[in-house]
Amino acid sequence: MTIRVLLTGASSFTGTWFVGALADRGAEVVAPCRDALDAGDLDRRRRLARLVGRCRLVGGCPFGSEPFLELIRTAGPFDLLCHHGAKAGDHRDAGLDPLAAAARQSHGLERVLDALAAGGCRAVLLTGTVFEADEGRGDPPLRAIGAYGLAKTLTWQIFRHHAEARGLTLGKFVIANPIGPLEKPGLCRSLAQAWLAGEAPVLHRPHLVRDQLMVEPLAMAYADLALKLAIAPKAQRVAPSQFAERLDRFAHRLAAALGPRLRVPCRFVCAEPPEPSDEPRVRCGIHPLTELVPGFDVEAAWDAHARSLLAAA
Repeated sequence: MTIRVLLTGASSFTGTWFVGALADRGAEVVAPCRDALDAGDLDRRRRLARLVGRCRLVGGCPFGSEPFLELIRTAGPFDLLCHHGAKAGDHRDAGLDPLAAAARQSHGLERVLDALAAGGCRAVLLTGTVFEADEGRGDPPLRAIGAYGLAKTLTWQIFRHHAEARGLTLGKFVIANPIGPLEKPGLCRSLAQAWLAGEAPVLHRPHLVRDQLMVEPLAMAYADLALKLAIAPKAQRVAPSQFAERLDRFAHRLAAALGPRLRVPCRFVCAEPPEPSDEPRVRCGIHPLTELVPGFDVEAAWDAHARSLLAAA
């Protein structure tokens, strides 16, 4: 039996990999995208190009909109909704309105769930973040980190309320900081770009303990959870963890892995004293990725990561 999945957020860094992992497992994926398929920056167009032939991409179809509901009616039925798409803003944006962001992420949710349930859909998989309240592991209490974390926390509660009211099984996949080919701007990408430019970047908060996850095994773990939910709906929450360590130690790990592959010196400097931060010192995932995806070839993943960085340079 072919599992049919409706997945939002396919044009994102992780979304691209999630679609690929689902397709590798034989799932049929329909991927509505908020914007037109030819819109956005070069990174987005590169990501979408990887999905041609692997899923059905539908542009100009925001979550909860009339085109989205029409897609459910005409392209369904679906076994599972994977709501991965989110436009909650940058996690350090102090001006973010968490209420407005949560409202955007859950716009039209009741109508979406009603339409899916009418077609026989029994489960929903929502993507969360360790920045949410009561997610991951770290310094207690596990409060939401910033307005972004609060927005994601509220979104989870909204989905939980409406899914449970309709008897739909709700699963959650909680992500820390993904890295790998086609990655979005962040610590790993900024370090690599600086090294390729012959620079020694500065780590402003080297003392923070965060969790970096290779995107390929992360996507495999996501696909495994998604298919479990679709085949035998049972509420589950998975929060993968891989390189959970101080940021300066991860930078050393990254330099050791990428230096020989990029063939450039990989030096960095730690700010002294570290830049002040109101974030908790520790916030990471819980479930070891090596157990979720046993036997994954980490060295091959570093090879692919380096090739992607060189191609984009």
